[in-house]
Amino acid sequence: MIYAVLAAKDKQTFEKMAGVLQQSPMDIQWTDTGKSVLERISRAGEKGEKIDLVIMDETLADMTGRELVEQVTMTSPMTSCVAVSTLSADEFHETYEGYGVLMQLPPAPDAESGEKLVAILKKLNLIVI
Repeated sequence: MIYAVLAAKDKQTFEKMAGVLQQSPMDIQWTDTGKSVLERISRAGEKGEKIDLVIMDETLADMTGRELVEQVTMTSPMTSCVAVSTLSADEFHETYEGYGVLMQLPPAPDAESGEKLVAILKKLNLIVI
């Protein structure tokens, strides 16, 4: 089971993709702030648990996706991140290089984006079916 947090100002941003993700062994929590993501990671760590995956919108209520990736990486280096971004592929690579971001999502990711993410998670043996 993968424990994931989806972070977006508007839950509808990830609804289509989440429908696909929920078909895999994934426990999904929703939030709209980076602070809440970091608190969930901290609470999980205090219980000896972990958040495996954070999927974030480009801009949250309290910080950018890039800022959240940086803070998640510093707080919980083994937590994987996926980020929505309007940057070109090259700009995205330059901006997020060194943070281990699994993939770039388009704005309002659809079911196909969810399928691509599940395929990556399977390749990394994070999802075992």
